[in-house]
Amino acid sequence: MKSIFRIKPAVLGALSAAAVLLSLASVQAQEDRPLVRAVAADFNSIDPADTRSSQDQDLVLNLYDKLVEVKFTEREDGAMIGDPMEVIPNLAASWEVDGPVVTFHLRDDVSFYPTGNPMTADDVIYSFTRLVSLPTNGKNQASVAGLYTADQFEKLDDHTVRITYMDGPEGNPAEVAVRLTSMKFLQFGIIDSVEAKSHATEDDPWSREWLQKNVASTGPYYISSRTPNQEIVLSAVPDRSWGPQSHFDKIILRVTGDADIVSLVRGGVVDYAGEGMTGRQYSALENAGFPVIYGDTPDLLRLSMAVDKEPFTNQTVRQAMLYAIPKQQIIDVALGGRGTVATCQYNPSDATCNDSFARYDYDLDKAAALLKEAGVEDLQFDLWYSNALPYNDDVAILIKSALAQIGVTANLKSTPEVQIKSAVRDRIYRENETMSGMYFEDGVFWLPDPVTQTNCCLTSWSDRGGSWNWSRFDDAQIDDWHYTFRNSGDTEARTEAYHKIQDRLADAAANQVPLVVMGRTIATSKRVEGVTFTQEPYARYTYMKLRE
Repeated sequence: MKSIFRIKPAVLGALSAAAVLLSLASVQAQEDRPLVRAVAADFNSIDPADTRSSQDQDLVLNLYDKLVEVKFTEREDGAMIGDPMEVIPNLAASWEVDGPVVTFHLRDDVSFYPTGNPMTADDVIYSFTRLVSLPTNGKNQASVAGLYTADQFEKLDDHTVRITYMDGPEGNPAEVAVRLTSMKFLQFGIIDSVEAKSHATEDDPWSREWLQKNVASTGPYYISSRTPNQEIVLSAVPDRSWGPQSHFDKIILRVTGDADIVSLVRGGVVDYAGEGMTGRQYSALENAGFPVIYGDTPDLLRLSMAVDKEPFTNQTVRQAMLYAIPKQQIIDVALGGRGTVATCQYNPSDATCNDSFARYDYDLDKAAALLKEAGVEDLQFDLWYSNALPYNDDVAILIKSALAQIGVTANLKSTPEVQIKSAVRDRIYRENETMSGMYFEDGVFWLPDPVTQTNCCLTSWSDRGGSWNWSRFDDAQIDDWHYTFRNSGDTEARTEAYHKIQDRLADAAANQVPLVVMGRTIATSKRVEGVTFTQEPYARYTYMKLRE
């Protein structure tokens, strides 16, 4: 005999109400829970003009506002894609462009937190004068935008600033192509000048020591607490009426070091992970149902060869090596199928790209024939790379294996990040000859314009450029084209000059050879969305929100 149990309507209503309350409580708990991000390390300096690491720059981007901001469009998967050139108003309500002169009209409702000091033209002029005065990485970014000296900044009234852009510190006013779009970058964050000046000393007139550890900004977040080498807690600035608004009251940046990021995401401990994983690990998370979002940002894997040392003094040998690099295999294996083969020396969005490196497809027979033509046998050299990125070992092994098939031995030199950066700098500045052979690294040149990459890495080492020319490749013709046309208003002639530069570099097969456009891959928990992709490889937390 069957037993039939019936719940009285009143009891059923009570159970339904309880279920609804439990569901609401769960939703409320999700809403109240902070966004947690895994970061590889604590910060060193949060001074916009003097950041020391990618962690520093990522943090500063979320602490300081700029005059202008990136224009985003939303992708079908909810990711936000930044326009490579166009900007929208932020602290500047509007601006007028008159050739090399831009006049910015500032918002009149902005105050710094927590001081409450109103933002005025004095703060903008202080921030930019400080930027061009300090011998730091911010000064280099300012020069890319055409800013070199304090007399380029003029206060017209409390909320109006006029800036005249130049083609060099001793140059003439110039319509620098990237003058406006450059100012969306973190180095152009506006500092509370009243607060900063209160911490100045005779030995430290720009308050560098204080600003490395403290925030004087108008940005969307402030640092509410910090446990060194463990976590940084960001809180949303209250009563903020300008700029993007945060969906989370708190952001926790958890320093994970060598922890298993995959397990932290799968266990719900971490909501956002953008580094510290191999392509296989991203794929494992994706297969487990976690959002893994890819953006084709201009993060390129590049290879250089030491042209001043055997065996790479020989151009034919260098060309042979490029035919033996398994670029598609690097994408498929090391990067989990995320990325594209790089064919251009510059940012892929750059209008001057001419795909001059497309000639170097994967062809071991051609590589072997070129080595025979060069009369080289039993080739052996060191292959240098940083072991800070987990996929670099995979990249190195794939290159070594491919080269072995044509009788070439690559001795893998997996090196800690701090040590390899020091060794790279020492080689560039002729202070140490430890490194030779090959060196690969990934890097982002934020602007879709050839000037930054050419000036830093492709020109001859001098007081004008070549500050990251590891290969020591020098070409007077490339230098001449670059310095003649870098700020030229003749678009056709400028484009032709950079096409010639790329063709000449592809022939030389030596310096900063593009291999793979790696882009950027982000893994998140299932509860959040709103990942941003921009030219610089950093997160913007104001766009992150709970998944609907």
